[in-house]
Amino acid sequence: MTRPTTDASPEPQPQANVPMNRLSGRPLLLMLDVDGTLAPIVRDPALARVPDGTRRTLAYLASRRDIIVALVSGRAARDARRVVGVDDVWTVGNHGAEVLSPVGEVTIDAAVSRYADRIAQAAASLAPLVADVEGALLENKTWTLSVHYRNADPHAVPGLRTSVEGVAARYGLMIVNGKKILDVRAPSPVDKGTAVARLAAQLGAHGPDAALLFAGDDATDEDAFRRLRADYPHAVTIHVGDDANTSAEFTMPRLEELHTLLDRIAATAAAAAE
Repeated sequence: MTRPTTDASPEPQPQANVPMNRLSGRPLLLMLDVDGTLAPIVRDPALARVPDGTRRTLAYLASRRDIIVALVSGRAARDARRVVGVDDVWTVGNHGAEVLSPVGEVTIDAAVSRYADRIAQAAASLAPLVADVEGALLENKTWTLSVHYRNADPHAVPGLRTSVEGVAARYGLMIVNGKKILDVRAPSPVDKGTAVARLAAQLGAHGPDAALLFAGDDATDEDAFRRLRADYPHAVTIHVGDDANTSAEFTMPRLEELHTLLDRIAATAAAAAE
């Protein structure tokens, strides 16, 4: 199969232009963010769920030998898999710090694991500070920490941010901004971009007949968009949301549009198997 080249322009194309022939190669690797992409964003992250129809589509896609499904999330890997509700998938968790295989084997990136003690100390320091801000939530994911402030008083957010920045600096950690989230991480080059590029190579996405899709919705997914467009010119990259400032090749304003695309991929695969 001759690989099509991607448009080098930074202007993303509307979802209606996603060409199905770009997804006809095999193996087809589907790399999908969870919150805001597969699951709607909710006030309480613990209550997030993928719609039943999309979950069934993902289960079918994961069951095929010629299609590989990989979740890519800021959540802990096992938590991301719980939200999606499909077990036989690869799962990149903690923004690339860990990878959970379909059979349950966990690999922690060496550049992150050396900071385990500092992250634990930062979590202990942040707990009372976050608890003092009504509506804020500290999520300890072992390898990263997330301070959620979606439900906090906007007037309290600047002070909360200052507190988080102070703790991160004290323990030599870094902060990455998400959608109303402050992620505290190890100061390493590990991110969704490095993780998906490594996993894609491991799973055969460089093969002459392979196809690759990555979809995500927030700033942390931009690392993956940029890396895949550089390393895998045949990759289809999709930003879910109405933010036009993205490195993805295509945009879909609503996650339901991505879910419809996944249904089309599943239907096409099923028809080809008949």
